[in-house]
Amino acid sequence: MSKENKKQRIIEAAYIVFAKKGYINASIKDIANEANVAPGLVHYYFENKLEVLISVQKHVQAKYHQLYKNEDVNSLSLHKALEEIKTRAETDPDWYKWRYEIYSLGLKSNELQIEAAKILKDGRDSLSAPIKKLGKSNRDPEMFASILLACFDGLALQKIIDPTFDSGKAYQLLEDLFEVYLEK
Repeated sequence: MSKENKKQRIIEAAYIVFAKKGYINASIKDIANEANVAPGLVHYYFENKLEVLISVQKHVQAKYHQLYKNEDVNSLSLHKALEEIKTRAETDPDWYKWRYEIYSLGLKSNELQIEAAKILKDGRDSLSAPIKKLGKSNRDPEMFASILLACFDGLALQKIIDPTFDSGKAYQLLEDLFEVYLEK
């Protein structure tokens, strides 16, 4: 296995460990066990656990943005896009747990606050670009994107914490509001 493959395996294992145990409770040994490598190998590639965390964050962001890299905004269905975001809380709750972990850590650490801010900015940017292309409104698409991002994160949190929460109804209302926004 190449060096890059080993490093990638450690990053993917760290994502799993951080999502399950949280950053504070995770250890280099836990990450090594999940990756099926010796703890010394983790230290070979990363100076410390914080460096692992930041590498995982970059990996998660790149992987997510790759999903939508070649999407044509004109062929994008609002309903389809919102459905994918809604179901992510059920199909990939670790993705959201990871976000919440970074947000929480960002509230306590200046260095991680920068990483959390990048996540939020990337989210706003990735939402505002299609809104600009879809909208006929003179309103501020960047601010609307920030509201949508808050809705997505908040609705997912409610669904993960309370599986009985009817996120379908909430997303239907969100879709209706979005359509009104686009028409004005």
